[in-house]
Amino acid sequence: MRAFRSLCVSGFVALSVFGALPLQAEDAEAPSFPSEGYRMVDPANLLIMELEYGTVVIELNDDFAPGHVAQIREFVRDGIYDGQRFYRVIDGFVAQGGLENEARIAVYPTVENENDRPIVNRRFVALGNDDLFAPEVGHIDGFPVGRDLTLGREWLLHCPGALAMARDTDPDSGSTEFYIVLAPQRYLDRNLTVFGRVISGMQYVQKLKRGDRAIESGVIQAPEKGDTILSMTIAADLPEAERPVWEVMDTQTEAFEEFKTSRRVRDDPFFYRKPPEVLDVCSVEVPAKQLGPVD
Repeated sequence: MRAFRSLCVSGFVALSVFGALPLQAEDAEAPSFPSEGYRMVDPANLLIMELEYGTVVIELNDDFAPGHVAQIREFVRDGIYDGQRFYRVIDGFVAQGGLENEARIAVYPTVENENDRPIVNRRFVALGNDDLFAPEVGHIDGFPVGRDLTLGREWLLHCPGALAMARDTDPDSGSTEFYIVLAPQRYLDRNLTVFGRVISGMQYVQKLKRGDRAIESGVIQAPEKGDTILSMTIAADLPEAERPVWEVMDTQTEAFEEFKTSRRVRDDPFFYRKPPEVLDVCSVEVPAKQLGPVD
């Protein structure tokens, strides 16, 4: 197994998610989308992963990583991940899944890295305080982002829930193997391509069987086996009546600023010693909610 394919196996966050709204009777008025203060997730960017523990919902980011998203869509539609496993899971690090077998991986094309991009002066909302890893951090469309104005570059962050592409030493060697970040791994930023984030079901990812980091970089050893990926589906490929409908809080709204303030300023009487009014970008759990499928 290749070095960084073994080492890195990728999305934002243990996201707080509101419960699904119940479907109404056939004669009920259909809800309007999107809700105030939220934006719709494009069904072409909505990846549904079924595990034995439950459903994991991932928003893909074809704005920052169009090549990676196009490739993962193709692989998902070909069904290459159905029945595969999370074979390298390290507590407090990442959960890596995919084909695992080098001979099988070699059949599929690699994708050029999209670890960062030129700064695009739109939709970025600054977090509002300093960061240890980037000159500036904030959010674009709910995704945590780092920026360096001197370099003129911006990138997605390795916060919990980030979905990223595993690779070897060659930055352009990513192919089929992916990982989901279990705890912040910001030193990986700009070294591997983040191309999505979990918006629901991170608790199921955290339940995955762990390997021993000291043995083959955390690869689960026989006769034990990692947990199975039952299926992966792009929501846009489902019949419209069966398609899940998800929204994410719009990070350009006043509601999001209030949301951040509620986590930055701890006024509850419980805090008899008031904490500093700061936020870590990886601790900002941008809310998401499911509204459908809708008949």
